[in-house]
Amino acid sequence: MDAYTTHLFTYGTLMRGFDNPFAERLQNNSVYEGKGYFPGLLYLISWYPGAIYDADSVSKVHGEIYRLSTFEAVIPELDDYEDVFEDEQSSLYVRKTVSIIKESGETINCWVYLYNQPVTGLPLIEEGCFKHLH
Repeated sequence: MDAYTTHLFTYGTLMRGFDNPFAERLQNNSVYEGKGYFPGLLYLISWYPGAIYDADSVSKVHGEIYRLSTFEAVIPELDDYEDVFEDEQSSLYVRKTVSIIKESGETINCWVYLYNQPVTGLPLIEEGCFKHLH
């Protein structure tokens, strides 16, 4: 893992406009820096989405970029929220560093919670944007 990454990319219930204590905690401990995307696929898991990173995908996963005020202030809580466990195989999500393309065309390395379970039979969110469903 990249210990120097100070940004988080969100594509689901942590984005602005979602009413939950974890999204609120993120908002209070970071600075919103704009929108971005990465190549991959976005699935509807339940009431929340799950993204799979695929560097070769023509599909994109769209979301928001946040600069974390302090990593320690928010990431442990978000890891709990995203069911990230020490045993990666049993984790619902894994937190990885992904190169995000900003609206300006620049890239930035961000932490991203990627879905870590089988996606067989799950509906694909074809436009890659979870907010469009709400």
